[in-house]
Amino acid sequence: MENSIREKAEALLEEGELVELYALLAPYLEQGDGYAQFLYSSFSLESLNETEDEFEARSMQLLNSASEAGVAEASYRLGVIYLYGDFVENNSTRSSDYFERAIAQGHSHSKFTYGFNLYYGVGDVQQDKTKGLKLLQEAAQEGIALAADELNMINAKK
Repeated sequence: MENSIREKAEALLEEGELVELYALLAPYLEQGDGYAQFLYSSFSLESLNETEDEFEARSMQLLNSASEAGVAEASYRLGVIYLYGDFVENNSTRSSDYFERAIAQGHSHSKFTYGFNLYYGVGDVQQDKTKGLKLLQEAAQEGIALAADELNMINAKK
């Protein structure tokens, strides 16, 4: 999907113009475009009469496909879903796997989220202060303000 189409699609999503957005995405969905799948995972059309369960199943399938296609934001979103147990049971191993994938795909905010989880040992995530601190530092260097704030708090406690 070209950048101009991507920008138009994001604007339509932001404006809530879902019917027009779906019409724009449809040919890309047919081609298996990862970014189109990612966007379509976040909304349902009233005309589809999807139940909440049907929407959640479709959304997860589309997010998985988009993640496998290299869409970092989809990988990050799956990491969050498995971390907090949205749509699925909480699974720290799968959450960590998706955060690692998102990081490998260049997603800076994943470094903050996963680094935070590792540093503090959030939920079932095995604590690893060294790796967590490294990821927080990388996220801060990449402009993630929350990571810089967290590092300031960590350093203030020393």
